[in-house]
Amino acid sequence: MGQNIVECVSNLSLDIVFADTSLRIEQIEIFMPRKDDDFANTGNPFHKRMSDLRQNVGSNLNENELLSLLRTGGKNPYLSDLEGLAKRGLTDEEVDQRAFFDEKTPTYNFRYMLRLFHRELIRANRYRRPLSVCIIIVDALANVMKEYGQAAVDLCIMASAESLISCCRSDIDMVGRYADDRFMIMLPETPGTGAAVMSERIRKKMQSLEIMHQWYKIKLTASIGIAYFPGHGGGVEELIAQADLAAESVHEHRGNGIAYAPESSDLDMGSESWS
Repeated sequence: MGQNIVECVSNLSLDIVFADTSLRIEQIEIFMPRKDDDFANTGNPFHKRMSDLRQNVGSNLNENELLSLLRTGGKNPYLSDLEGLAKRGLTDEEVDQRAFFDEKTPTYNFRYMLRLFHRELIRANRYRRPLSVCIIIVDALANVMKEYGQAAVDLCIMASAESLISCCRSDIDMVGRYADDRFMIMLPETPGTGAAVMSERIRKKMQSLEIMHQWYKIKLTASIGIAYFPGHGGGVEELIAQADLAAESVHEHRGNGIAYAPESSDLDMGSESWS
């Protein structure tokens, strides 16, 4: 890939969403928080960068820089944290739990999901295999927080995570925490149509959830955005940003829906779309 620059075509429209949008990708810098729970906080630099991406689309994604950062993945501070945990007498299982999993849900943390995504994307590109990613926003969590408090939000997040896991192929698909109110699912060997089928299964599952908190019954829905390789680009950051944009489009309008990200037919990836 070297210094190849991936460019997305502007003035594209979402397929199943209710608003037109333009999307290009500007040069990205990845900031790796030192603590795993920082990844689920939308105030961290990574998510701020994603927010900038959605609001002000640029160009010139430097893949060489991106891949270098993803390979290290904040390696030195990360390993230092693990060494510190080991010195405090934690078991191997507890160290693994903190290294790979989200603290509040049975899903991978975002740091580990990035590494898995990078590995799967390289494999998909090498062997010309499809790969999809979904961003799932749990709708109305802000209202749940306002009316019922943090304990109710934690119940909703846990129930949502368990529902997502139950809808996925346990031996293939990967579910991770992406932000406070959202999750990311990576679907190897899955084209866009297959991701849409699974997303509809998730949407129905979330819609049927009833969370009991004290004597209150809380209903949930989900807004889901889909991006797939190679139709939506050839970079990890690019695919995540596109899926996040699609999910935001559904969430901002009425929620409880599914959207594809805008597909570009002019992405110079050295191969044609095969999804």
